[in-house]
Amino acid sequence: MFMTPPAGVQRRPSAGFTILELLIASAVFAVVLLVVAVGVLRFTHDYYKGITSSQTQETARSIMAEVSQAIQFGKSITVIPADGSGVAGLCVDNALYSYKVGQQVTDSSPNASLHQGYHALVVDTGASCSAGATPSIPDTSALPSGSRELLGQHMRLSALDVTSAASGVYTVRVRVIYGDDDLLIPGISGGVTWADEHCTSDAGTQFCAVSDLTTSVEQRLL
Repeated sequence: MFMTPPAGVQRRPSAGFTILELLIASAVFAVVLLVVAVGVLRFTHDYYKGITSSQTQETARSIMAEVSQAIQFGKSITVIPADGSGVAGLCVDNALYSYKVGQQVTDSSPNASLHQGYHALVVDTGASCSAGATPSIPDTSALPSGSRELLGQHMRLSALDVTSAASGVYTVRVRVIYGDDDLLIPGISGGVTWADEHCTSDAGTQFCAVSDLTTSVEQRLL
């Protein structure tokens, strides 16, 4: 039953938000969303940057371990200088490591102008150093039987140096870069010193990483 208020008593209007209050609430909500979005983007950036760095370090350690072990238990060690196409090699007994410094591994239509190729560091376990093995990098995605690619996708060798430090002692340096040409400095040009290339410091370069390892290895089988 509806009751009329007594004379002289005014009814209060229903409670609600004014337009100003709604605008203020919307602005606060938008700021909160912005802060959350920035936090999520930052977390995602750091997460993928960590994964990229971890993968690059793991690949460099794996290459270093394989090459060092081959030298340690090998008898015949031959360092083969780069040929006209830039392919160099390291032959240890029956293992031939063929590599091209600076070539980025990709399995999808490599672009030579961007220093890309299907392979960049291939080990062939059926070679023979005594027979004067010649290093080679296949220009197709398929590898011959007994061969393996040691680099992961989007990675390249920045340096692979094996030098004799003393009788039966070798210094091995492995440097791996993950990232495209446009993520590296100094800028990629005709005369590139790949051992000096490193990642830019620009925001958004989570897909770039460098791992540089050096060790000394002594031959056990002389």
